Amino acid sequence: MQIDIRPAAPLPDDADAVAPGDELRLAHELNERANAARFGEGIYVNTLPEFAALLRSDETERIDVLHAWLGGRIVGDVTIYANLIDSTEVADVGIQLDPALPPGAQAELGEALVARGIDEARALGRTTVVVSTVGARTGGVSARTGHGGADPTHPEVAPLVARGFALEQVYRVSVADLARLSDLHERHAAGLERAAGYELVRWIGETPAEHREGMRMLHERMSVDAPVAGLAWEPESWDDARLTAFEQGKQGGGRSLMTVAARERATGELAGFSTLILPTTGDVARQHDTLVTQPHRGHGLGMLLKLDNMLRLRELRPELNRIVTWNAEENRPMLAVNERCGFEPIAYEAQWQRKDAR
Repeated sequence: MQIDIRPAAPLPDDADAVAPGDELRLAHELNERANAARFGEGIYVNTLPEFAALLRSDETERIDVLHAWLGGRIVGDVTIYANLIDSTEVADVGIQLDPALPPGAQAELGEALVARGIDEARALGRTTVVVSTVGARTGGVSARTGHGGADPTHPEVAPLVARGFALEQVYRVSVADLARLSDLHERHAAGLERAAGYELVRWIGETPAEHREGMRMLHERMSVDAPVAGLAWEPESWDDARLTAFEQGKQGGGRSLMTVAARERATGELAGFSTLILPTTGDVARQHDTLVTQPHRGHGLGMLLKLDNMLRLRELRPELNRIVTWNAEENRPMLAVNERCGFEPIAYEAQWQRKDAR
């Protein structure tokens, strides 16, 4: 199989204006096929402008994409994400294979893309490489956390096993169907009563001025409190420019952010938050981060924040009647909250790491 792996063409200013058969459209079509194969039809869908926005670098992160061509078709890609503020020794690499390829061709392509991704990470001076692949609840390779695994013969996985990558962590991908949750109002009311010492503040889009300092603190805590197993991610530092870049990036291509935060009545301090990314197409909203800081746990705030977003999603975007979320398989407290909110597992993703990759 004659595979040509080369850098993607520069992103156009107006993704909607690109012609049929354009490289970006071919890459988008591959992404849609790969997402449908991994998560199921309709779970992770992007319009062309949304897809393009996911690939744009900014002042906080460099994103490099290479496409694998087989004749006039794009049959795979490798994306290298390089944080420019912290974790600057780490490259986060994503691999996509065309599910329409036969198994032997997928294995050959997976080998080529992994090798190229490592080379590109080295060229950026990154000495630790993290790679995301398909995972499993259990598998021939077990995560170091003891929760989750992967199939070592899978074409995305085999090249990593051969190169000495360690399976550090597995994410559970879960979906909640809001149409099946008939008691949201009652549970929300009970949650408000239990958390009487807190009030909820809500917004759409970028964080209002009065909450920006609190949200910067919460994002910094998220980078420390969320389990990362042995992955070499460093604690993050958030200033106002980083918060702006993050929020604008997540709303690229017409998407929007819906946030609810819990504020302690006695101090005015933000104690936790939960954010949904609302796409412009399909019926699935995407859960982004949810966090309650340590001093404020024990009041049911995590559950309350998720229930509040579910109710507000019904009111504001009723066509978005499902929510998809990713959680570390060892994060039992958050998984328990999600399970009680009606989330059910649909897929797993694996996080692999190799240090000293020079």
